Amino acid sequence: MVKQYKVDEVEILVSQLKNKKNFILTNYSGIKVSELSALRKNLRAKNADYKVVKNNLFKRALEKTGYMNLDQYLKGPIGVAFLNDQVAETAKVLKEFGEGQEKFSFSAGILDSVLYNQEQVKKIADLPSKEVLLSQIMSMMNAPASGIAMGMNQIMASLARGIMAVAEKHA
Repeated sequence: MVKQYKVDEVEILVSQLKNKKNFILTNYSGIKVSELSALRKNLRAKNADYKVVKNNLFKRALEKTGYMNLDQYLKGPIGVAFLNDQVAETAKVLKEFGEGQEKFSFSAGILDSVLYNQEQVKKIADLPSKEVLLSQIMSMMNAPASGIAMGMNQIMASLARGIMAVAEKHA
């Protein structure tokens, strides 16, 4: 007979998986509770949640939401960061936390319905934030227009100088 608290926990996990479409699996063995609490606080600032899960319960929740073939990543103590859209920023918070902890590491991630392994999640953590990327794109798009405007200004200024020189010569 299945115990009610396990059924409830699976339903909570299913709800989180449905509400936050992306998640990153981590190995947290040997990390103090106070350190995990600090990590949770940092992740909440990025609109993400971090939850320590039991592997078999999380596996059931994954199956109920359509995620399959993650068994190889569900070994040992697992923590899950549930996130929506700030993928790179959340991965960066996890990576920075892991730099101070020998026993903390990425396991895998499901981001936009794509499975990423440990190395790929680390590369995502190294990406600049969405705002930085957008500003870089906008500056690249703006550069040709700025060049054209400056060129037109130079032509107009040269024309004005030429007209002034002719006017001064005839005056």
